[in-house]
Amino acid sequence: MTLRTSRQSTPRRLLSRHRSKLEHIIVATITLVIAAILFVRESHAPPAVPFVSSGELRVWFFDVGQGDSIFIETPDHHQILVDGGPSQEVLSKLGQVMQPWDRSIDAIVLTHPHKDHVAGLDSVLDRYDVAAVYDGGAMARTGEMDAFEADTIAEHAATKHLVAGDRFAYGDVTLDVLAPMHAIAGTYPKDPNEASVVMLLTYHDTTLLLTGDAPADVEHDILPEVGDVDVLKVGHHGSRTSSSTEFLDAVTPEFAIISDGIDNSYGHPHPATLQRLDDRHVRIERTDLDGDILLTSTGGEPTVEPSPLPF
Repeated sequence: MTLRTSRQSTPRRLLSRHRSKLEHIIVATITLVIAAILFVRESHAPPAVPFVSSGELRVWFFDVGQGDSIFIETPDHHQILVDGGPSQEVLSKLGQVMQPWDRSIDAIVLTHPHKDHVAGLDSVLDRYDVAAVYDGGAMARTGEMDAFEADTIAEHAATKHLVAGDRFAYGDVTLDVLAPMHAIAGTYPKDPNEASVVMLLTYHDTTLLLTGDAPADVEHDILPEVGDVDVLKVGHHGSRTSSSTEFLDAVTPEFAIISDGIDNSYGHPHPATLQRLDDRHVRIERTDLDGDILLTSTGGEPTVEPSPLPF
């Protein structure tokens, strides 16, 4: 039989004597760790109260190569993405201009079903919670459109096919749909550019015309509804088939923004289009030369300037 010495029994007696204190210390330590974790999470969480209006409209014209992608943030922090460019690069751009915790977008607008406008929207629908998806309803038998339609259904977002006369209001910012002139949902147009959604954004005295890839005949049709504008998103990446003399003389923009890729195979923007703009002393900003472009406005004359993002 093994005898228990006093040296052997002392640790057990000490443990028994101080067990209550040790338990309290362990509980207190765990409590402090949990409190620290909650504090860190709270300090990095989004504000618990609604955003206060900044009073500033911000419109980003992303440099996504040969394509269009335009991100609108209203003074009340509503967010609208018009087109998604030709690739997933739009995700990097959104990540630079949205708060890290912000994973929601109020609306996506697809102007027409060409790859350089729709391809990036697939990844946006996968990554973000999108409340509404709008388009003109024109169809195309392409993998990009198939993915867009499937992801729109999976998103369970509100959907609407836009037509001239539709209007959306986000606080003091309104978007008036000028084209397509007639309902075209479910059709397969020979030239999808002619089915482009055209919208006029108004914020007090600031006006911005978003034309998609609308050609000259669509420009002619919408003239009675447009009038003078401050900023023109030049149609079809500066193609010679858009921005006609008649159109430019009617809308008289101060700024023209051309979204195109460096050394693109289409020759955009066309020299004739650049000349028509230059003849009218319109200040031209181009994503291929200037990178990302930012429009800001507090409701008066807007400011338009290159503002390249890191990614």
